[in-house]
Amino acid sequence: MVRKVITAAAMDIMVLKGRLSLRHMEAMSRSPMQYNQKLLKRIIRRNRNTVYGQEHHFGDIRTLEDFRRNIPPSVYEDYADYIEKTKNGEENVLTCDRILGYSRTSGSSGVPKYIPATRASLKAYVNYTWTRALALGAEELKRNGKRYHPGRGLFLSPATNDRLPDGRLCSNIAEIGAEQYGVFYPYVLAIPLKKLFDVNDGDYVYNIYRFGLSDPDLTFIFSVFFTVNVGQITYLKNHWRMLVNDIEKGTIDPSVELNPLLRKALMKRIKPMPERAAYLRAQFEQGFDETLFSRLWPNLTFVSSIGNASFKPAADRTREVIGNVPFDFSIYGASEALIACSYKLESDDMQLLADSCFYEFVEHNGDQNRFLTLDQLEQGKRYEILITNQAGLYRYRLKDVIEVRGFRNQCPLIAFSFRKGQLFNIAGEKFSEEDARNTIEMLEKAHGIKLDYWLFYQDDSVSPGRYVLAVESDLDLDWENCIDELEDYMGQCNKRYPSQRAKQFIGRLIIRHQQPGTHEAWKQSRIDQGAAAAQVKPVHSLDNDLKREFFLSRLMPET
Repeated sequence: MVRKVITAAAMDIMVLKGRLSLRHMEAMSRSPMQYNQKLLKRIIRRNRNTVYGQEHHFGDIRTLEDFRRNIPPSVYEDYADYIEKTKNGEENVLTCDRILGYSRTSGSSGVPKYIPATRASLKAYVNYTWTRALALGAEELKRNGKRYHPGRGLFLSPATNDRLPDGRLCSNIAEIGAEQYGVFYPYVLAIPLKKLFDVNDGDYVYNIYRFGLSDPDLTFIFSVFFTVNVGQITYLKNHWRMLVNDIEKGTIDPSVELNPLLRKALMKRIKPMPERAAYLRAQFEQGFDETLFSRLWPNLTFVSSIGNASFKPAADRTREVIGNVPFDFSIYGASEALIACSYKLESDDMQLLADSCFYEFVEHNGDQNRFLTLDQLEQGKRYEILITNQAGLYRYRLKDVIEVRGFRNQCPLIAFSFRKGQLFNIAGEKFSEEDARNTIEMLEKAHGIKLDYWLFYQDDSVSPGRYVLAVESDLDLDWENCIDELEDYMGQCNKRYPSQRAKQFIGRLIIRHQQPGTHEAWKQSRIDQGAAAAQVKPVHSLDNDLKREFFLSRLMPET
């Protein structure tokens, strides 16, 4: 009872904070350039006495032209030595703020990158992720004449809790940001301990659902990417009986792999729940249809995760058990910064966050030496994005290309298109990963299938060069007879492709098959190299040597 009272109070506070954030987003949308310029001035002023600031004469910067003249566009390698100094405890190197932790990514070459995070850089994540989504969920209920129930939620993505010797977290940006909630974990999430379940402690998915299913008042589900949801739905299909039996008896099945100390700690906090178990068993026995999650948790208000671009198929798969529960397509961000977020449910148009970092843009396929500010963007055009964040990265090339979908008042609404480098170009057609993704979606729709593991690559070993679609699938589909169909879809998605094929500048598409388990093995290899599980994105193109060597070596022999 005490826990429920604290939960109600904590969730009410978070919803209130979320409403304030939404109001602030609306206010920023009316004068985003004013907010963005003010932020840049503050960043430069505060960091003028850092090592980097002195080397680049921050004290002399008065105008945007000064800023661009003193600081060249940069990539991670430009910061590697500075970041190594900060990891060793040196202060005032890139930023005057204390570095709270590092978001560790695997890096395109397999060498981990360590992206600093400060309280200022994390503020956007705190303001515009959980609390924003909770407020949107509460507002949706209000519009539908329903009462908001301030219950806990599920956080599906695991923690790693890796730390530097000085205790600073060295994991992923979601975990570093979530750590700000610390002591409130058991009151806002269906977990019994004051830390997230750790991937290194054993079967974290069991733990998440063991305690999530035990709570009938669950109101929301969070994950980083919808691919996480899909994998865990499969886990539920395979293990719901064991989970329900353990809830009924107040046990943890001996087959569950758990750190012994964690098992002992959890056993102190569980008790038999035969009535809840009987209810759950009846719901699972009805089947895994679109009503399942609403039956398991009648107060479920929304599901929040990144589901645009390459994650859209996973979002569609999640719908199969979520049904009419609204989706919050969450955020568009990276380890380096939170860039945009949704301001309404069921929309993947993301409002650029003018108070998160300073933005510059280069028009895709345009003048690469012409840098634009957010007030110079045009609807329908694509841009590479550069950021100056609040954790020591200046004019940093994210290598992301975004599309301007429209505007909310004066503020651009954007969507991620693709990563630079994830682009094929045999004969000037410039076939992007987005084109590839749309091609696969058209195939899926035509055949009523879902293809989870696929990638395109460019084969230059023959003349003319050709595209190869590598699939890892046990679908009963005559792939060879799909080639002409796929080429038609490729032409619909990329208008230059048909003409270049007709001129025989591009050879006919071929289909190859991956060894079973290839994509899961890739994911595990990235985790072994230091990437957090939630950060490993689906591979749809071979944009570096590491991916090429890994995936091409696991192709099935041609028949």
